[in-house]
Amino acid sequence: MIYRYLAYLPANLIFVALSYLLSPALAGLSMLSGPRLPGVLQWFSTLDADLDGGISQRVKGYTPNLTGWSLWWQRTCWICRNPAHGWQSALLGMPAFGTIIAQQWISEDPKQQFYLMQTARGVRFFCFKRDQPLIGGFYLKIWLGWVNKPYDGRNHHYAFQIAPKRR
Repeated sequence: MIYRYLAYLPANLIFVALSYLLSPALAGLSMLSGPRLPGVLQWFSTLDADLDGGISQRVKGYTPNLTGWSLWWQRTCWICRNPAHGWQSALLGMPAFGTIIAQQWISEDPKQQFYLMQTARGVRFFCFKRDQPLIGGFYLKIWLGWVNKPYDGRNHHYAFQIAPKRR
């Protein structure tokens, strides 16, 4: 379980870096082709939403009816907010069908969650989430393993996220 996670880490870091680097061009392409990137290019964003997903998901700062540079920038930001989620699901993910949560631990202080899951074929995998409080109203959001919810309905996507957030 941990070996598979570590083996996937280099590929994940490459996909995430490519998402950041290509985000302006991908957002530019979306200005010609529409909010859903064509084919495997959608893998640089999310599979459960198009590049305007921040609007429908009511993410703070994402506004409807933008055009031109403002829309391009909002889509660039969406790709950077969800870098390589498609790759993390389709290529590095664990199948959702028949998966069970074998064990879970949840605590509120500090806020953290750990899930041990098992696919229908008996392959075990894990999810660890923690909000580590920092100073000044910030916290460190840590997600490791595979996300406990299959956002695209097919796979639990690979997660390696360590980022400061504001409460």
